Amino acid sequence: MTLEQGKVGPAADGGQNGSGSMDQTKVLHRPLFCVSFPLFFISFALPVYAKSMGASALEIGGLFSVFTVSLLVIRPLVGVGLDRFGRRIFLISALIIYGFANIAFSFTTELPGLYLARFTQGLGASFLLITIDTITADLTTPDNRAAAMGRNLEKQTRGAMIGTFMGFTLIGALPIAVAWKYSFIGYAVLAFVGAWFSANQVPETRARDVEVMRGKPWRGVKLKPQLIRLMLVVFAAGFASALIQPIYLIYLQDKFTVDMGRLAAAFFPAAIVYMVLPSRLGTLSDRFGRSRVMALGMLATGLMYASFPVLPNMIWLVILYTLSAVGSVMADLAKTAMVGDIAGEEERGRIFGVYQLTAGIGASVGPLVGGWVYDHLGNHLPFYMNGALLILSALWAARYLGSDAEAGSPSRESKQRI
Repeated sequence: MTLEQGKVGPAADGGQNGSGSMDQTKVLHRPLFCVSFPLFFISFALPVYAKSMGASALEIGGLFSVFTVSLLVIRPLVGVGLDRFGRRIFLISALIIYGFANIAFSFTTELPGLYLARFTQGLGASFLLITIDTITADLTTPDNRAAAMGRNLEKQTRGAMIGTFMGFTLIGALPIAVAWKYSFIGYAVLAFVGAWFSANQVPETRARDVEVMRGKPWRGVKLKPQLIRLMLVVFAAGFASALIQPIYLIYLQDKFTVDMGRLAAAFFPAAIVYMVLPSRLGTLSDRFGRSRVMALGMLATGLMYASFPVLPNMIWLVILYTLSAVGSVMADLAKTAMVGDIAGEEERGRIFGVYQLTAGIGASVGPLVGGWVYDHLGNHLPFYMNGALLILSALWAARYLGSDAEAGSPSRESKQRI
């Protein structure tokens, strides 16, 4: 079987040629690039656009909550579907759903329409991310899996950066309602182009098993002890990161400056990290082992975030925030690749669903706790809590995920081949 025939196994070369199997994942890059254009833009522009409609702070918060709720509810179901019906249909559906969500964003002029568009976008995200991770795990072996996942992240970030530039350029030249409309029309066209690429270029990585799976008695997922230990790290790290998400920009404004141009410049070097380094950082866990790189990344990130309250000026903040982005990418890619290493072929979609659900629960609870702590216990405390949780998670990963979880090492490839 070959990629050109549209039916492949985990690696068309049988896992013997790491670079060859990584090349197969390039079929995902065009769809990812196309669908990612609005991802950063909407985070900044949605509150402004909703406010221009007369939305209250609570209603604006609801736009973000409805997205998160849709992710939490739907992702586990998508994982089941990936194992039951195959991967390709979910990838194509994800991009089509994103296209319709962007159309809804473009033409809505009332708040209920924004809520509907936001929920639809969450539905598309639920389909997309698990499917991409599952297909990438199907097409790679442990000695190149994290690097391939890093390359996916690079393509997403590059698309999102271009889309952000496009959207804010239009906002600078046109009234916000007009700029919003034309931006999302463009994003919708790109999402449908991505769906076309998916339909014509992306293979069904589970094609050889789909019909067999339909005829088998359905079996539940057995969560291995190794996976449960990993999920504790995933929850703690997701919770820790989410602690500071709602208050990070507020903290910078309170301590340093309210100039949005300067604040945007402070984030730009970290964006460069996400655009150019993930594939290289992923290679570290492929080469040296998942738990080592995961622990190192979380330890470095935790130490840097814990030091934020004592930084004397913006220059130090830019430096440490950029370095924390490096550590975060290292840890996240190692975690995701380890899930792919652990999961068996017939349950990979469901295992990725459990992984995303666990991370999502942490990310949903964290902002509420972080905001309350910031308001009532002190604006420095969320950063110290973040640092402590990430450092403890790093120690846990080094202690309990190192003995039997080094699936990223090429020497273990024969055991972990899927």
